[in-house]
Amino acid sequence: MRRITWIIVLSLMLGPLQANAEPSPETEEIRNFLTELYRARSEFLIRDVPIDSFYFDKVPTSQQALVLQKKRKAYFQAWADKRDIRFHAAEGTLKISRIKPAGSLVKVSLVHRLKVTYSYAQGSEAPAAFGLGTRHVLTLKRENGQLRVLKEWYLDPLEIDSDDVSLHRSSFLWNPKPGTESLKLDPVPKSPRKKRYNRQKAVAYADKYAGSAWGAGNDNRYNPKYRDYTGIGGDCTNFASQVIGDPDEGGGLPMTHAWRYSSGNGSRAWVSTDAFKSFLLYSGYGKVVGSGTFDQIVRGPSAPGIWSKVQPGDLIAYMYKNDVDHFAVIVGKDERGLPLINCHTTDRYHVPFDLGWENYTQYVLIHIVD
Repeated sequence: MRRITWIIVLSLMLGPLQANAEPSPETEEIRNFLTELYRARSEFLIRDVPIDSFYFDKVPTSQQALVLQKKRKAYFQAWADKRDIRFHAAEGTLKISRIKPAGSLVKVSLVHRLKVTYSYAQGSEAPAAFGLGTRHVLTLKRENGQLRVLKEWYLDPLEIDSDDVSLHRSSFLWNPKPGTESLKLDPVPKSPRKKRYNRQKAVAYADKYAGSAWGAGNDNRYNPKYRDYTGIGGDCTNFASQVIGDPDEGGGLPMTHAWRYSSGNGSRAWVSTDAFKSFLLYSGYGKVVGSGTFDQIVRGPSAPGIWSKVQPGDLIAYMYKNDVDHFAVIVGKDERGLPLINCHTTDRYHVPFDLGWENYTQYVLIHIVD
């Protein structure tokens, strides 16, 4: 799929994050340009500030990059209106891994960490904050002594159609063909003396290893014990499995033959969305406590009963045309009792669970059985 292709391209182009050599006046100028570019773009999401001057007027690739920013803003505002939310600030920081000048062109690889402060328009609590993390590959061009964006690629959690208050369907996931592993017959270890699942540790793990998103721990890096599947389709299910199953820092659910991580790789049920969902339900590790579109689970008649059964440390499966598209970990609730989530690939930290998804997305709320 197109988005999976871009994941691979980004992974190859970004490579491991490396410190640059001693900065030169030229690289300092480039860094200053990038800092101002992303500062302006962050603020542009929530208020009207000019950003057109960072782009070329009549260059298609540059204008495409600018149009994407305007679509992101339109979506962000439409989503906030739908959710009765107002934004107070949007501030980002950069981690630049590569600056490579070549004549009038400059190749850049970086990670942008965005912090958004917000509150409900009719709320009573102090403003809260969530974090997003995105990996970018840019080409800048110098013309008449001035740098501008020539083109840019990145995985965007807000690449959307604002008329639908939606994100293009997120094909971030690795979904290989079904294997021969049995999910129904796999024995599940149980302890009669204590709970199998430590949800407090699971939430702490999700916060520590939420990756490049603002707010995450571990110096914004994934847990090095596990392979990063971003470059081969997506890391969201691998992350959810780690959260509930890591024996040292996570929730500690016992691994099984079908659902396991060993020898540097996860099993199909560990890393594949649909197989992971099937394993959770067949094994008894999880049970569905609610499902439906946003309107159905938030505004429908059964909504109060649904949310009373959801706890931090539970999971959300995001469905599109009867396939699981994505997994996220519930790490808390906002003042209206709706989930805040962490996830990988487009790294998120304490983000409202529906940000970046379509009106017709089906949310499956899975309670992890203690």
